[in-house]
Amino acid sequence: MPLHAVPDVGAGLSDLELVSDIWAADARESRHVAERAAAIAALARRRSVERDRSFGSLGKPGLDSQLRQPEALREVSDTFVTELAMIRGCSEMAAEALAVESILLTTKLRSTWSALYEGRIDPRRMKALVDLLGSAKPEVAAEVERRVLPGAGDLTVAQLRARIRRVLVRLDAKALDDRRAKAAKKADVFYQPTGDGMADFIVRTSLWKAAACVDVVRQYADMARADGDKRPIGVIRAEIAADLMLRPWDKSRSPVTARLDILAPLAALHPGPASEPAPPAEVNGEVVTPAQCRELLEELDMLGVRSAPSGGCVQTAIFDPVTGRLITVATRSELRRGAGAHRRRRRTRRGGTSGGDPTTTTEDGPGLRPPRATSAYPPTGAQKRFLHVRDRTCRMPGCRRAPGRCDIDHVIAHADGGPTDCWNLCCLCRRHHRIKTFARDWFFHLLADGSLVVRTPSGVSRVTRPPGWCDEAEPDPPWLDEEAPPDVLRC
Repeated sequence: MPLHAVPDVGAGLSDLELVSDIWAADARESRHVAERAAAIAALARRRSVERDRSFGSLGKPGLDSQLRQPEALREVSDTFVTELAMIRGCSEMAAEALAVESILLTTKLRSTWSALYEGRIDPRRMKALVDLLGSAKPEVAAEVERRVLPGAGDLTVAQLRARIRRVLVRLDAKALDDRRAKAAKKADVFYQPTGDGMADFIVRTSLWKAAACVDVVRQYADMARADGDKRPIGVIRAEIAADLMLRPWDKSRSPVTARLDILAPLAALHPGPASEPAPPAEVNGEVVTPAQCRELLEELDMLGVRSAPSGGCVQTAIFDPVTGRLITVATRSELRRGAGAHRRRRRTRRGGTSGGDPTTTTEDGPGLRPPRATSAYPPTGAQKRFLHVRDRTCRMPGCRRAPGRCDIDHVIAHADGGPTDCWNLCCLCRRHHRIKTFARDWFFHLLADGSLVVRTPSGVSRVTRPPGWCDEAEPDPPWLDEEAPPDVLRC
């Protein structure tokens, strides 16, 4: 891959000329964003909601999806956001925001699009206008644009947002109230990994509820500090917030078992020498260090692969050490049975039984292999375990929904002769399962190695591969050459 040196653009140029180059680059960026918005809006018009009429009642979005759908996408096919995400290689959340922005810019907010295309505002200021004027009436939005756009380039984004709000309050305060009502329907609870073994636990709720919750946590943390807790105050607050949510002391509520999917290689369970670093582990699909994995297992009293806590289970996944592909998933009893540990077998001599104890103990077992196919439509329990470990998320490109929230789909439909076998099964969340089953002009193909090929109606293809256990093939073990047959061409 060629490496291009960074050009020394500053040689021989004055400060004013360099500033002019910065402004010119900003103007080009603004024009490119405007052109992209026009192209996305044109493609959205070709994906009319009429394409979804053939879905029927079984293929329509669920209640939550319907409530969350932005107003700008009401006349666009439900599959368009997924298609746009695959075209751009981004998440569906980012694709939905871009689709809404593009449609609004080319319909209600054309003056904003023109200012963006001409380079009078940059993408950040454009997003502020789209965010605040998207829910306003067309005539109100046009009047706000008329008043605000002439001086928008001289304001910071925060100043621009404040000015838009002031004008909106004078023209149509109801638009801000409607915006707040729509935002209330998006209240939710979720977490976002921060990439360092930590995550942000986010409760999206009304302003006063959020302020009250934070104040309660702070007061309890101050009481703990007064009682002698010497930990950092932020750590105390986080622990108290978790205890208030999990409530381990409260036995009056119906029991709920929190689920954590921990994928830990055996080498990560015991610290080894620094010269032989252990492979990383995974917790709910997020990569963690071996040390953090051991801390979690020790807290759950599972370090050393002991019995799981109530409601949990311990399974052993066996991967190919070279390719990282999954071979099988087994419980403890299945693992012992496959290895043949202490298996007793009766042996007889020709013409009669042998003298003494007719049974002997042998260590050879039948081994382990992928789950067998079944003639029934629902997958077997062994197949579900295998597929959940192999796929770990929805297999649609860019989707990260956990396998516990996914359907197990026959890539070749069972009604069309597709077998209920692991090579024809994969995890798809309900949204992408609907697209695969009902949407027109989508193509799904599962390869023998578990790779899934998805092609959109616009002809863009993406491939997702099972995560396996290693991203890159591991080097050959040192004993491989000793067991290999001699090479007749080597002297």
